[in-house]
Amino acid sequence: MTASQDSFIAVTRFGLGAKQGDFAAVQGDPRSWLEGQLKPEFAQNPALNGLPSTMEAVQHMREDAQMKQQAKRDAAATQDEASKAMFAGKIKDAQQELNQDYIKQVAALTRASVDSPAPFFERLVQFWRNHFTVSITKQQDRILVTAFERDAIRPNVLGNFHEMLRASTRHPAMQIYLDNFHSIGPDSPAGMRQNKGLNENLAREIMELHTLGVNGGYNQKDVTEFAKILTGWTIDAQGQGDGSGFFFASRQHEPGSKMLLGVNYNENGVNEGEEALSAFARSPSTAKFIATKLARHFIADDPPENAVAQLASAFTQNNGDLIPVYRRLIALDEAWQDPLAKVKTPNDLILSLLRATNISGAIEDKKLVGAYRMLNQMPFSASSPAGWSDKASDWIGAEALLQRIDLARFIARAVHTQFDPSDLLENTIGPVASKDTRLAVAHAGSAQEAITLLFSSPEFQRR
Repeated sequence: MTASQDSFIAVTRFGLGAKQGDFAAVQGDPRSWLEGQLKPEFAQNPALNGLPSTMEAVQHMREDAQMKQQAKRDAAATQDEASKAMFAGKIKDAQQELNQDYIKQVAALTRASVDSPAPFFERLVQFWRNHFTVSITKQQDRILVTAFERDAIRPNVLGNFHEMLRASTRHPAMQIYLDNFHSIGPDSPAGMRQNKGLNENLAREIMELHTLGVNGGYNQKDVTEFAKILTGWTIDAQGQGDGSGFFFASRQHEPGSKMLLGVNYNENGVNEGEEALSAFARSPSTAKFIATKLARHFIADDPPENAVAQLASAFTQNNGDLIPVYRRLIALDEAWQDPLAKVKTPNDLILSLLRATNISGAIEDKKLVGAYRMLNQMPFSASSPAGWSDKASDWIGAEALLQRIDLARFIARAVHTQFDPSDLLENTIGPVASKDTRLAVAHAGSAQEAITLLFSSPEFQRR
């Protein structure tokens, strides 16, 4: 049976690219194939079992910081150059260990996506991971970022938006990345004793990037008030909390009532923040903002207004429950009209190459992660809290195209003896392959060249 355009869209746009046999599995009812992946068991990916828990990561981070501080003190206290070099070496070794852990964990996440029987679920994980961006631009956050995906994002992808918002806000990776762990109420006991004050980063980004959107109806006064509400939300560095890595330090919390978006929040400790997050999650502005991002990711860079309206309606009608929103997304006609509407980000391209060739298990971790570095989209390294762009204009340029071709050539060199190029074409882009692409692959001078041309083709580079 010939695979259809709808099969290609299901596997490549909603999924992560075709593996051999995917089109046959999808053929006839691609929408049901997608809905079948909206099951909680897919959150527990075996490839992630060996990764440290959030609390283990917090403890490791604390011990690493203590060791570095002690090494610096020891180096400063000695005049012996050999001793200074030894202490500097300890710091360098600790940093290399963190880098190696990061590479190992990113490789594990990559294989989890590539090998998953539920690629639509994995794409949703990556959508929300980018929505709630944390970045290793904060070095102390490096060991926590993969724990963030596993513990804050994955368990909540099929739940309620409010629960994912709450989990991401409380997670140590977010607390560190956006500096809330040392935000202290100026009039709190800790603030008056230490003469320290607010940090507004987390408050601002929750409103601008996680919920209401930049045009969501708030102002600078609201940001400041929300920052006061979030004082005391910090990291459970001493293991005193519930095991999630979150701790509420009441001595850091700004006392008194706060006025946020026209609502008075009476003094209520940690519950002030809980109530504010719940209010943001219920806001019509949040529904529209999330709907727009979903439509941009799954339909077009400039999402159709009707699609945004339908997704926002599903979000509101179901009080932020996400499965009904995904089902509405799957049902939208606009999502199935243009199979090549979206350009693959580097992340998408790498995962689709690995799925097409099934070689992720044969590539060592460093080389696997090196592909992301080659295309300038290292996981958890977005340059701002806004995350990675979802628009083609930010990914397609002359240099970027050359890098994509180089990667296609590298993969083709590794697999050309294992695949017939014509079969590989049918199993990856067959339903949408143009006459020009078919001719180029068929008339290439070698299997390696043919596969390079296939992986460099517009049809493979888009979804």
